[in-house]
Amino acid sequence: MRQGRAEIEERGATACVEMLLDGTGKVDLDSGSAFLDHMLHAFAKMSSINLNVRVKGEISHQRAKTLGLALGRALNEALGDKKGIKRYGWAAVPMDESLAQVALDISGRPYLVMNANFMNDKIGDLDSQQVRVVIDAMTTEARLTLNATVAGENDHHKAESLFKALGLALKEAKRVEGSEVLSTKGVL
Repeated sequence: MRQGRAEIEERGATACVEMLLDGTGKVDLDSGSAFLDHMLHAFAKMSSINLNVRVKGEISHQRAKTLGLALGRALNEALGDKKGIKRYGWAAVPMDESLAQVALDISGRPYLVMNANFMNDKIGDLDSQQVRVVIDAMTTEARLTLNATVAGENDHHKAESLFKALGLALKEAKRVEGSEVLSTKGVL
């Protein structure tokens, strides 16, 4: 059973994440933001990851960063030695007028390229800039190479299609297909 847990406290924010990599998308979420909980639910459902999230502190840059770090650390722990995983994943998710495309590599080398512009300062109860903060911190701690592009007109649809595409790409990349690490160096 591939599972991970991370608890991070940083600059007045605390995040605790428990993750079952081979789940069904079951969630128990309390990020402090109804919109972010909605995004995490979409991510968990698309990736078939069971996710338990608790975040405390102000809804701020630091809170979003701490949540992203805990998500990434739990994911990295759940992936373990990465033997047999497919490693690469790609997904495109249309949502009404929006389209998100995500390509990722569970490479061990964190790097984020994200082209997603939001037109408004807020999406529901979340500062729109926090979407990138969460994904960037998660990418760093999970040690992913992640490329994401989002286009559209409705900020809610753009964010939701992004989290869904991320979930689908991760579902593909985490799939176990063999017994060796998919790397010419033998490690990720």
